[in-house]
Amino acid sequence: MRAWLAGAATIAAAYLVFALIGPLAAPAAVVVDVFSVAVLLFGTIRGEIPGAILGAVCGLIVDAFSLGVFGLSGLILTPAGFLAGSISRKINILRWYRMLLFFFFLAVAAFVAWIGLTSAVARNPMPWSGGLILLRPAATTVACALIYDGRRRFKARHDR
Repeated sequence: MRAWLAGAATIAAAYLVFALIGPLAAPAAVVVDVFSVAVLLFGTIRGEIPGAILGAVCGLIVDAFSLGVFGLSGLILTPAGFLAGSISRKINILRWYRMLLFFFFLAVAAFVAWIGLTSAVARNPMPWSGGLILLRPAATTVACALIYDGRRRFKARHDR
């Protein structure tokens, strides 16, 4: 039951950040993919299956807000959440360089999959947003690493 509550709180937090960042700074909404950050972090912290479920739900939420083909983001964020949970259980990502490489690999894989599926399925050309969208994997990596490390340090400090 706690996993469902944590998932709902993660989705609500991602939606709140998405809703606030759009009107305040539209270019930041293009660069920072808050739902990918939420899925990668939740999969890393909770595991494969909760990460995949949250990825499917967040993907459908993203598709509901976009004007593109419904289901593409769900197809991309589901395996991203699963892989985040699976790979994080197999390697130690507590060191900074491993954490950055881990989140960068997942962010780039999700971004390339999104570009590939969108260009293969959608009728409209890709929304490049003046090239700002190419910063999305780097921004996702930095956001995931900072939040994950901050959560780890906060938890270590309060567990003493």
